[in-house]
Amino acid sequence: MHAKVSPLGLRFFAHDAARADCPLTGETANHRLLKSAIAAAVRAAGWHATLEATGPQGRWRADVLATSPDGDRRVAWEAQLARQHDDDTLARTKRYTGDGVEVVWVFDRPVASSAPAVRVEVEQNGIRVAAPLMRLHVDRCEPGACSRYRDLPVTPPCPGHERWEPATLDLDAFVGLICRDAALWVRMPVAAIKQDASAGRSTGWWWTSPVYLRRAEVVREAQRATDAQVSGERAAMQQARREAELRRSQLVRRRLEDAERHAERLAALVERQERLTPVVIRQVTAQMGTPPWHLPADFEHAMGVSVIADHHVVAVVCPVASRITGEVADRLAGVTVYVASDRERRAIANKCRGGQRIVLLAGDDLS
Repeated sequence: MHAKVSPLGLRFFAHDAARADCPLTGETANHRLLKSAIAAAVRAAGWHATLEATGPQGRWRADVLATSPDGDRRVAWEAQLARQHDDDTLARTKRYTGDGVEVVWVFDRPVASSAPAVRVEVEQNGIRVAAPLMRLHVDRCEPGACSRYRDLPVTPPCPGHERWEPATLDLDAFVGLICRDAALWVRMPVAAIKQDASAGRSTGWWWTSPVYLRRAEVVREAQRATDAQVSGERAAMQQARREAELRRSQLVRRRLEDAERHAERLAALVERQERLTPVVIRQVTAQMGTPPWHLPADFEHAMGVSVIADHHVVAVVCPVASRITGEVADRLAGVTVYVASDRERRAIANKCRGGQRIVLLAGDDLS
């Protein structure tokens, strides 16, 4: 092999001539370059790196097998630049884990499998892990303005809000985190993720730091504690809202019932007036010799039907007792009031002046 420099300026070793017995035969320059970069990063982290290491009975062959100095941990790094079905990725991962070997897949395309993996991008000055990495930010509201407690009249101190965002790292830095067991492959709640379009289709699995996970749990615990602290006040407010809503419902119901009763009373009044008015007109015609005219719902005579002859009111049919004010009572004093029941007569008499003439038309009077 001899040293070469890629078009992007990265250094790597290339075969002078392909040999059938060489494990690197058939590999692209990019694949060999990526394996070399991973191996270099593993060694820079203080671990041993073996290229094309094979497992027992040939169950697996790792592009780079990283082994910790004490031999307790082994991590297989797979530089998978060729297309591979997700099922194959998961099956090969299972063979590694069955032998107690951790595995990290390195793709040059968006990660679609739930197997531990990253997507890398080759840049002018190195290789970057572009996804899927998550970094935690903890935001705090201004004093007295926490968005979680806007419903309370007095807002408690903000317990913090976790915000996860995608991040990137140099390949060397990411490999170092894996070797230090400082990066975990975990399923993140979709609601917590501010999705990065460059990450591709998200499976919900991301790399992040256990420090971030612990910090996020501290924030959630603070939120739970604050929620418990204000639970009594919030319950009382909810109860007050329910009672206010009940009162509003009862008020609306009473208003509807009142409206229905008013409509019923109005209909009954109109029915009485329409039944009595022709009788009164016949009587007035017989007395006056000429037919009078009538004015329904006369406001000046308590919404009764005013019967008018010789340019003045001579009778009022079924005025509304509750509409009889002192002024209306004075107007009714000089006319005859006609009613349809004794109850109506008593109600009107209580509102009129003494000596008010009230005639009850019932039975034979209406024929």
